[in-house]
Amino acid sequence: MRPYALSVSAIALAMTLSACGGKDDAKLEKGQVLATVNGTDVTANELNAELVGAQLPAAGEQRKSVEMQALQGLVDRTILADIARERGIDKSPIYIAQKRRAEESLLVQILQRDIASKVSPTTPSEAKSFMESNPQLFAERKIFQLDQIQFQVPQDMNKLKAYEPLKTMEEIALQLTRDGLAYRRAPGSLDPASTNPLILNQLMSKPEGEIFIIPANGALVATRIIGSKPEPLTGSKAEQFAMSAVQQKKIAAVTEKELAERIKKARESVKYQEGYAPPKPLAGAPATAAPAPTGG
Repeated sequence: MRPYALSVSAIALAMTLSACGGKDDAKLEKGQVLATVNGTDVTANELNAELVGAQLPAAGEQRKSVEMQALQGLVDRTILADIARERGIDKSPIYIAQKRRAEESLLVQILQRDIASKVSPTTPSEAKSFMESNPQLFAERKIFQLDQIQFQVPQDMNKLKAYEPLKTMEEIALQLTRDGLAYRRAPGSLDPASTNPLILNQLMSKPEGEIFIIPANGALVATRIIGSKPEPLTGSKAEQFAMSAVQQKKIAAVTEKELAERIKKARESVKYQEGYAPPKPLAGAPATAAPAPTGG
């Protein structure tokens, strides 16, 4: 086998692979040792974890090539991690914060996967029933054109009362300027097939042309429908979407049953420092995020 040079491209590859940090050999199943780097074993179990979610060839030289590339990435990452530790980077505040973030994100992903594994696969009859019950997502689907203003949440939520009687987006923008709130106005679009049902129902219940304000990704969005065009969703794409939508509903129901009460109690026990507590929800607004402005 020819010697391997640790090139710039290899370093880039290693840094783009999983960033979960150093090894905890005491808590890992040993498994078959595939390589040893400065006394640290790289095992088959670690390689398998690296390849989770990858589209692997069934067998043969192509599969072996993918596995070898992933193994070399593991080796390179181990080398680079050793260098980082030598420089004390593993003791830095930014590393400690990022390590916690990576570990918690991974735990949440595996928790979601565990919950999803308990859900029975969606059947074609369930998908067909869903399509018949939701024609606005399929045969009667429309794409809505929106006029939107996204703006920062005011420190005093009572200020939003001044926006309730406003009838035009120009009046909204003027009031935001008066209140000193940063905002961005941009056209957007809304596809019922990819919109939270709570938000879609609220939008559909409003009189034509009426402005409504809802939370969106840490900000607020004033939205008005300015038009629509029919775009039916049919055929195999409709069937695939229905299968996925029903499956997601099943997973959401299991998640709600298992976690909602625990999350609610845990949130109630959180103690925030002064000025960092989240704003109270707007009256009548859904708790989930709204579509943020799109386009330029």
